[in-house]
Amino acid sequence: MVYILIGVILIAIIVPIISVLPSARQKERMQMRMIARAAGVSVELTSIDDPNPKQDKYIAYTGKPIPAVLKVVAYRLQRKRHSDWRNLPKVSWCRFRDLDNNWHWKSELNEAMNKQLAEWLEDVACDLPADVVQIEENSYNISVYWHEGTKGDEQAVLDFLKHSAELSLIEPNPEDLR
Repeated sequence: MVYILIGVILIAIIVPIISVLPSARQKERMQMRMIARAAGVSVELTSIDDPNPKQDKYIAYTGKPIPAVLKVVAYRLQRKRHSDWRNLPKVSWCRFRDLDNNWHWKSELNEAMNKQLAEWLEDVACDLPADVVQIEENSYNISVYWHEGTKGDEQAVLDFLKHSAELSLIEPNPEDLR
């Protein structure tokens, strides 16, 4: 009887400890985020407005609308700024993926935005992992919002961020090309 009581007490102590340990999927995500941080990319758990808000999942069982907010992971890379960045026009852009896996610009492009960057974004967006929801740049921060679905996809996201940061954001001034 004493052995049964000791066994039950040990189980009562060990089970909560085991349940707190991270799962294999959580360990995989932590490793993906560590790879991104090692590459100089900041990782943030955040919420964004769903680019596709008209879905049935945003209606409660009572029929009332629920806010169309997605919980995602943002991988961000700060773009290097020119010395006269305060005098340059403010340029920001945003592309999102619709339910049919097509990419769209969220708003009209600023005329000061580099055409080469815009064309490159249109070409390469389809190569991003399928769980990337939105990509944007605001205040010289390039962000990729995604769900971190498959291990190994983080390399495609990191390559996208690094190449985006290398391309000029502002259309070069014709006077500077001379």
